[in-house]
Amino acid sequence: MIRNYLKIAWRNFYKQRFYSAINVLGLAMGIGCAIILFIFISFHLSFDTYHNNAKRTYRIVNDLHIGDGTVFYDQGSPIILGKTLQQQNPAIVKEAVLLKKRSFTVAVKPDDQTKADLYYENENIAFTNNDLFDIFTYNWLHGNAGNALSAPGNAVITAGLAKKYFNTDDAIGRTIRLDDKTNITITGVIQDNVKNTDIRADLFISLASLKDVYPDLDKPINTDWRFISSKTNVFVLLNNAQAGAQVNNSINSIRQKFYKGDVDVYQFHLQPLSDIHFNSRYSGTIAKPLLAVLALVGLALLLIAGVNFINMATAQSLTRAKEIGTRKVLGSSPAGIFWQFMAETAYVAIAATLLALLTVMLFLPVLNNWLQLPLSISGGVFVFLPVLLLLLILVAGFYPAVILSRFKPANALKNMVGQSNGSRRFSRDGLIVLQNVIAQVLIVCALIITLQVKMLINADMGFNKDAVILVPIHNTDLNALDYLRNQLNSNPAVKNVSYCYSAPADFTNKGGSVRYNGKDWENFSVNSIIGDEQYISTFKLKLLAGHPISSINPKAQFIINQQLLAKLKIKSPQEAIGRSLTAGDFSDKQGTIVGVVKDFNSLALYQPVQPLLIAAQPDYYRYAAIKIAGGHQLDLIDAIKQTYRRVFPQYVFEYHFVDKQIADLYQKEMMINKLIKAGTMVAIFISCLGLLGLISLVTVQRIKEIGIRKVLGASVMGIVTLLTKDFIRLILVAMLISSPFAWWLMHTWLQNFAYRVEINWWVFGLSGVSAITIACITISIRSVKAALANPVNSLRDN
Repeated sequence: MIRNYLKIAWRNFYKQRFYSAINVLGLAMGIGCAIILFIFISFHLSFDTYHNNAKRTYRIVNDLHIGDGTVFYDQGSPIILGKTLQQQNPAIVKEAVLLKKRSFTVAVKPDDQTKADLYYENENIAFTNNDLFDIFTYNWLHGNAGNALSAPGNAVITAGLAKKYFNTDDAIGRTIRLDDKTNITITGVIQDNVKNTDIRADLFISLASLKDVYPDLDKPINTDWRFISSKTNVFVLLNNAQAGAQVNNSINSIRQKFYKGDVDVYQFHLQPLSDIHFNSRYSGTIAKPLLAVLALVGLALLLIAGVNFINMATAQSLTRAKEIGTRKVLGSSPAGIFWQFMAETAYVAIAATLLALLTVMLFLPVLNNWLQLPLSISGGVFVFLPVLLLLLILVAGFYPAVILSRFKPANALKNMVGQSNGSRRFSRDGLIVLQNVIAQVLIVCALIITLQVKMLINADMGFNKDAVILVPIHNTDLNALDYLRNQLNSNPAVKNVSYCYSAPADFTNKGGSVRYNGKDWENFSVNSIIGDEQYISTFKLKLLAGHPISSINPKAQFIINQQLLAKLKIKSPQEAIGRSLTAGDFSDKQGTIVGVVKDFNSLALYQPVQPLLIAAQPDYYRYAAIKIAGGHQLDLIDAIKQTYRRVFPQYVFEYHFVDKQIADLYQKEMMINKLIKAGTMVAIFISCLGLLGLISLVTVQRIKEIGIRKVLGASVMGIVTLLTKDFIRLILVAMLISSPFAWWLMHTWLQNFAYRVEINWWVFGLSGVSAITIACITISIRSVKAALANPVNSLRDN
């Protein structure tokens, strides 16, 4: 019986090749998108789940409550807090620090060379202690995890970085040099980081080495309760997963003891390891609600493909009426007809699934390059696909199978089925509307997300971000920096050079409270930017009063913005000049306000302009910001490289553009924009396939009517309009339904940004016009052909 079902299913599949191809292609595109989104979502959900102690691992994070009600969320906490907590609470089995600092130049001297090879490592080196390897799961190739980082000057390296430095992963005992001042010995080698982890570095240096690498910072980093940096993460391993509440109570007790007067300001608590990748408050990569939205997009695309199949199957039922009637007369039962059609559905679904899987396998490398992700087909896909296939066969095949199995033999043989069945027509129209609602919602979302991302990247942030490059510097000796500046300025294409901690817009800018003109400390936080006397002119910040920081005693000078001016209740920019200011973020450094600048965005455009100050702190300079002339940039950058290497031959020259750095702040939005655009194009294509199939069936079913109308004088345009108008009406209904829902979705999403585009009426109009235009083109492919056909042939054949 099953063999007979399959044989007949294959015959029908082959006989109706055009419609079978439409069904297979539509379902394949829907399934392919579902597979890609499944891989994408599974990849993110798998982050750091592979650690043996994942359920018992937590990070200590900080909610900084400012007196004005503002809360700043920071994934960093003081190292001393973790140490004290472990000493006082037996529930903490292990405690580890992961401290990532700025970029390093690593010098490696091969055995057969006298000159060292130089490597630039950015955010790839971390300071930590041995407990890190007990908390997290690493595969050791060489060395002992228990004591690899027990002494100053020791380091554990990944196999990939070891091969890069030494051409072998057996690097035990080898030596590297950091920033031409500290020798580090390799005492352990581990396998490379897996792709799905946020706890990553390629070189782990013992925490005890801080006193050699950062002698000025070693003591405050290890002992200061207020030394809190987002780069300093403290992890703890609990004796059981339920001890989190107890440990949080211990944290509160410690906070009460060591933060007297500021106990309500510093709110430390545990963050589960499973939350790190998804919590955007603490620099998480992607939020779980966003993954849920992408899952819904995948479901919507499958729904569109399924609607195509159902509509095509029910429309084809009219052409198969005599076949069904004959089968019933010859003894086929309704159940037999039902399972016959389910077998045909299975044929189409299996073919579509195989095509989708093959397409994904071929397309995945391109997608990875497009999204800058390391996605791959895992074993989970081969569990997901059979389940999806079974659901598709049941859902897409059930309704058409029921319709076919209920045909009455007498009516079927007389071709009298379905011709006046209003409920069936209503069902088909409803499915077409549903399909177009989904497509138009996606079109509107794609348009608005594109406009928002374009606005974020191109917005006037209040400073110059074009043609400015940032070159990391590793030497803060002022004489050396002045010499480098003079050498660079000798090139007429170099307009300006400033030394700074960061560009004006950067998440790494510091923050703290201030005290103005000898008054009490303010109850709000002020962002701090570190830049020298050329910072204002390099980034073209607009001075409203005063002058830039002077090269004479620069550490005692501050420049503030309009927001800080307003927060301090100063009436005019001129009134602030010459007044004293104490900055808590600079160890209570007192100085004089020498300038006021117009407001500019010092953070990404998720937030409004914040109060800020600019101060010169040479010990914190990380970059040379070089304003260059436009044109021939590659030649100019090569000239800058040569100048840099003459002044600092012991360091690697690296650079990046400020505008590119700012664009990178919105990587998540750009990735979502790409995914939604791709989903929209797929939805439109699948919908067009469905319309093409339906109009083809409609023209076949109405071929005699078309012939009679042409004989009676109907024009080609009249016949095309006749065949098209019902579909256009359904698309307009879909537009009315989709617009409010799409508006609500985008309005909700835009609330994440302090600066956002307006949702204008033309977006919905453009979406509707696009849908109608695409539909008309698709329908015209078959309707014009039918309208041009010779009516003699259609009337004679029918």
